[in-house]
Amino acid sequence: MPRKKKTVEDPALTRALKVMEAGALPDADLAAEFATLAESYGKLLRKFNKTLVISDAYEAQHQAMAKKLEEATWKYRQLKDVALPICMYCKKIRSDDDYWQRLETFFCNHADIMFSHGICPDCIKTAYEKMGMNRRAMPLPDAAVTGQPAASSERQPVEDDALREMRALVRRSAFDGSPVAPEVEQFVEKYGKLLRRFSKIVSISDSYQSQLRELNARLELMARTDLLTGLANHWEMVMRLAAEQSRSERNGKVFSIVLADIDHFKKVNDTHGHQAGDRVIRGIADTLRTNIRREDICSRWGGEEFLIILPEADLPRAGAVAAKLLAKVRNTVVPWDGRDIRVTVSIGYGTSEPGMSVDELIRRVDDALYSAKAAGRDRFAAAGSRADV
Repeated sequence: MPRKKKTVEDPALTRALKVMEAGALPDADLAAEFATLAESYGKLLRKFNKTLVISDAYEAQHQAMAKKLEEATWKYRQLKDVALPICMYCKKIRSDDDYWQRLETFFCNHADIMFSHGICPDCIKTAYEKMGMNRRAMPLPDAAVTGQPAASSERQPVEDDALREMRALVRRSAFDGSPVAPEVEQFVEKYGKLLRRFSKIVSISDSYQSQLRELNARLELMARTDLLTGLANHWEMVMRLAAEQSRSERNGKVFSIVLADIDHFKKVNDTHGHQAGDRVIRGIADTLRTNIRREDICSRWGGEEFLIILPEADLPRAGAVAAKLLAKVRNTVVPWDGRDIRVTVSIGYGTSEPGMSVDELIRRVDDALYSAKAAGRDRFAAAGSRADV
């Protein structure tokens, strides 16, 4: 059942209706035209009030989103003590003295900054393409900080056909001397003001809507990434694994996964402290990320575990990658408090088989990882195939 439209009360419209009901206009044609314009005013008034409600809703959503981003920014600041100034895409170490200050400012004022690592401006476009968004970098307007829409530098006069017709009506010679002329002129002026307010509210509403899109994009990117390492997080990797399995089945090709776990990581925390442990995780993450192919996907799977997807890679190829990563991590030096920390990893790897679920593949690779640990750590082991069972 359709809802009945509510009548919007307005003094100017009320007076205009009284003028028509009193029959005070000079002739029937003017009365009919004035009635049409009064109806147009009523429609604009209802539209204005509806838009005002929508704009208020956008503003409320914007404030809630800004609060979430403020919390995310606080977490980002907490990580600065253990975060190296490295761009997660171009891998360049930024030696600028004011790097952190500029990064924080960029993070707060741009919708395209993401993660504790940060992305330098040169890599923003590449980042969006990798995430499949294909959009240009766009700074948030001042409203993102102040909660108010940015004012336009030059406001254009707002008119519509109804307002032009009203003004033409007032200028007619047949209207001169009419006792209701002041009322009509006041009504026309009121309509013009309402039209300008309506245009302004629409602009504000569009601004909030644009900001919400930018804030949602930023939060989505942050939700998909591990803040400590800049790698894909566990839940992002679950989706990537499902997508890779579907692609593999569709194309009739296999894919492999590599699961690496830092050896004796608890000892690092107990000896050097948890901040040093975070630094080690960051160092190992960077080593793994920089020693795989562009099409491979590396993630932080758990506390000190990393999972890598190797698209279209068979078991021998996965074994070669595991051997390479093992050696690279072994030679990785993490400086901390005037000392060098070295760690090793144990690795399990395996390849998908027809009819094998992602959960089964991960379980087999996880078993291989623990086999490598049981054999003495700092080594890799292949997951057995179904034929071996």
